[in-house]
Amino acid sequence: MLQTEEKLAVVDFGGQYTHLIARRIREFGIYSQIYQPEDKGFLSDNKVKGIILSGSPDSADLQNQKIKFEISQVSKPMLGICFGHQLIASCVGGKISKGGKREYGSTLAYLDTSSLLFKGMDKKQQAWMSHSDYVRELPPCFKTIASTKNIKIASFENADKKLFGVQFHPEVTHTENGKQILKNFIEICNFNEEWNLSDLKNELISKIKKKAKDKKLFLLVSGGVDSLVVLALCLQAAPADKIYPLHIDTGFMRKNESDEIISYLEKNGFKNLKLIKKEKKFLQSLQNVVDPEIKRAKIGKLFVESLNEEISHLDTNKWMLVQGTIYPDTIESGGTEKSSKIKTHHNRVKEIDKLIEQGKVIEPLQELYKDEVRQLGSELDLPQELINRQPFPGPGLAIRVICSNGKIEADYKAEKNKFSQIVSKYKLSGRILPVRSVGVQGDFRTYHHPALIWNKEGDKIDWENIRSAAHGGINNLTEVNRVVYSIEPVMKKLNLGELYLTKDNLDLLREVDRVVRKNLQNIKEIWQAPVIMLPLYNKSQGHVFVIRPVCSSDGMTADFYEMEPWLLRKIIKDVRDQINESALIFYDVTTKPPGTIEWE
Repeated sequence: MLQTEEKLAVVDFGGQYTHLIARRIREFGIYSQIYQPEDKGFLSDNKVKGIILSGSPDSADLQNQKIKFEISQVSKPMLGICFGHQLIASCVGGKISKGGKREYGSTLAYLDTSSLLFKGMDKKQQAWMSHSDYVRELPPCFKTIASTKNIKIASFENADKKLFGVQFHPEVTHTENGKQILKNFIEICNFNEEWNLSDLKNELISKIKKKAKDKKLFLLVSGGVDSLVVLALCLQAAPADKIYPLHIDTGFMRKNESDEIISYLEKNGFKNLKLIKKEKKFLQSLQNVVDPEIKRAKIGKLFVESLNEEISHLDTNKWMLVQGTIYPDTIESGGTEKSSKIKTHHNRVKEIDKLIEQGKVIEPLQELYKDEVRQLGSELDLPQELINRQPFPGPGLAIRVICSNGKIEADYKAEKNKFSQIVSKYKLSGRILPVRSVGVQGDFRTYHHPALIWNKEGDKIDWENIRSAAHGGINNLTEVNRVVYSIEPVMKKLNLGELYLTKDNLDLLREVDRVVRKNLQNIKEIWQAPVIMLPLYNKSQGHVFVIRPVCSSDGMTADFYEMEPWLLRKIIKDVRDQINESALIFYDVTTKPPGTIEWE
């Protein structure tokens, strides 16, 4: 990134949102630079005006910490977020408790607005949490400035030393007035200089020119905004006859999507696009594969193999692969030293890592988030209809078919009765389902069970009550990381069966996805709406599908969209009338965290 005289240091302990903190700071015209904790030079760097300690999948218990900060000797303003909050408390003599007070997603926080950190804010704010450890006790020189129903010390300060900690995440869009908290901290740091995000475009074009030189540039174009922005950058960095955009039809695309992408891009001025059809190869390789990580690894490998087939005639020193990798792809794949793997992105499999080691890969967007990429697309004058396309994962529908060999896992029954008791307090019925999905809790990957809830009487939807029940179940039960809702009572048992990546199953999911997308296409608040197929069957052997419309800006956090009841009923009716009259449609009511946007 561009260098300036003054900067804010963001210390990376491997948290999911470290780069998002830096991104938010840049929104205020302040340059932010990410440091590793072992690089302690930022502590004495006069250009560093303030320090933010990020979250982490680690424990802040100093007995387990290799890196110890001499916080008492730091004269710069410092803000700890989540793990960073706990780390500051530990270093100054506070006490940390491990587990027992889990909070994930939106949580009501009570603020002491006399603190400079919460200046100009209301005393009650919705804060976004993702933790199980918490600060139990502070030394006398520190003051508690926020609390929640579950934890007494949700934020603290030592105003004299300008030390602050927040257990929640102000950097995510779902923390109410989170940006104001960061702005207040910036004011405490007393910056004088500004940094301009619009300078980023020219910097990235220069980087591509420097790395590419006169080599041929191959791009795997999915039709999403990341690969399109990279393609547009390349077209400004190199001659058009050196750029080779490829679109691979894996067989996991949505209905007619590959043909539509090629037509769509050519209509908007992108030339030399080549469509490569590989459905048969991808399906054969993933036959009978159940584990989601194996799926992702195989798909990433097949992408590289397909690329190699196209460039086999070229001298290895005369080409490079340009990827639209963004920061969440790297961090969720466990791509930094301290981060925990949530799921392997197809552009972070070992075959790609090998190419990176060989210097064969250019990734211009690797430090950016989705909303920054969209801003960059506007700077590049891309059509808004391309910039604002809903994200669609590289593995496509392959990770939206939850495959199973039909064998029931013994552990899913362990907390079944407890979940039913919890949701009954909200006048709902519920059960834990015998399948598993990926989640992210406390910056760790979880692979636990979704649970199903429904109304005991009638079909009236009270989203606030449903949200509270989902939070209650997830926060109190280790084996549950996701909750889905049925507008209809589910009185009969759902049987686990076999489900694999076959063309018939994918075609069925494609049709349901088509119906859902058609109904939701004009709702701007929806950022993405995955449709998931489960290996569960009712008595009539109808398939079970889950729809997951979410609201987000960067994909790192998300809230479920509170759909109008009439629209949900219409989607269910359309699916049954047009595709499968016995189908069951559930609605994912899980925030991120604790559930990832995709199920795998």
